Amino acid sequence: MKRTLAGSLLLLTAVAGCGSDPEEPASGGKELEVLYKVEPTWPHLEKMLGDAKKQYESAHPGVTIKLTPVQGNNEAYYTKLALLNRSPDSAPDLYYHDTFQVNADVAAGKLAPLDDYLAKWPDWTAQFPDSVKQAAKGPDGKIYGVPISTDTRGLWYQKDVFAKAGLPVPWEPKTWNDVLTAARTIKQKLPGVVPFSMYSTKIHGEASTMQGFEMLLYGTPGGTLYDETQKKWVAGGKQFTDALAFINTIYREELGPKQADAHNAKLSDKNNFEWFPDAKLGIALDGAWTAAAWKPTSTKPWPQWQDKMGWTAMPTQNGEAPGAVSMSGGWVMAMSAFTKNKQEAFDFITVATNKQNSMTYSVGTGDLAPRKDVAADPKYSADNPSVKFFTDLASVTHYRPAFEAYPKVSAQIQEAMEAVTTGSRSPEEAAAAYAEALPGAVGGADKVLAP
Repeated sequence: MKRTLAGSLLLLTAVAGCGSDPEEPASGGKELEVLYKVEPTWPHLEKMLGDAKKQYESAHPGVTIKLTPVQGNNEAYYTKLALLNRSPDSAPDLYYHDTFQVNADVAAGKLAPLDDYLAKWPDWTAQFPDSVKQAAKGPDGKIYGVPISTDTRGLWYQKDVFAKAGLPVPWEPKTWNDVLTAARTIKQKLPGVVPFSMYSTKIHGEASTMQGFEMLLYGTPGGTLYDETQKKWVAGGKQFTDALAFINTIYREELGPKQADAHNAKLSDKNNFEWFPDAKLGIALDGAWTAAAWKPTSTKPWPQWQDKMGWTAMPTQNGEAPGAVSMSGGWVMAMSAFTKNKQEAFDFITVATNKQNSMTYSVGTGDLAPRKDVAADPKYSADNPSVKFFTDLASVTHYRPAFEAYPKVSAQIQEAMEAVTTGSRSPEEAAAAYAEALPGAVGGADKVLAP
């Protein structure tokens, strides 16, 4: 997501006691306001929310759902959320949350645990795998959100571009050098085609960190941001520098998008709605949801995509076991600690994440379904042959160290990536600057492990 993830959604409940609206509906009932992010090329959340509103209101007389769209990218969305969360009077009652942000809000006392409600909801036990349930587990072991999506990441490539460049199809790179060699071949053989696209600047936020940097770092031998054994953050090191060096090669050899495009918040739209369909892009490092850009449910369907596009795993640096790497995240629906109407709020979560609405969301966005009944339904994968491949990448996937400090760590990674993308710093300089900034991001030098 584009996301880090797929699309972001904020559910705000303006109910009695929340202070956002002193007036209740004329009937004396309650009003739940749903504030969500909307993009012209990503209508799937709006469709799902519209369906959930109708279902919820039909089953809950006296409760009205007010849908309030918000324009803007993920960074604007989280800026808005942070402003609202400054006070219980303005804080949202429910919101759809990226998993990497959950523990920061738990630590800040912003989220309510759902365990008591989940224990009475049969779907939680029957339909959500244990691995998916971990997505919103706090450091206290309690659950703070119900998953509505999960994902993996890999490489997408344009078969016509590969054929014209004399590259093999299917393509199965075994090392980073294999990826770079293919990109160099495309540049040499096909002027005017972008060889390789990835997110690597601050404008793309967590997409740069997760789809870009971490897909590289976790593919190096022993590469990690956080040492689980010593419970400390890792301050750079060879693996960190090597990941930045890959990015440096992409931009210094002009194998990636032009600088203006690298800094364009709409780079994802260019990749998927323009460059890939027009055979102007060879390879992109991106998520499982990418196929949603071309499906019939898209705003710009590309009927030929199943014949024109290929997908393959991102290899480890030098082919080290297990040979491939992926990162997984996802989004959950979470409840504010400040809401006065927790039961009504949780009831809305169960409606928004029921099978029907989860199906609408997953089929539309291309995200991997967290519910077993959705994943097993033939409609889920009917027009998306890439689903099984990206689901199987779970065997080589990694998860972000989603502790309270992670968002600040991610911001420092984006600083390092952008400095290398622009050429203002070498990989070594950017890694050193990251190591210097890390103690401030995580709360002290005692929480940092020297590489």
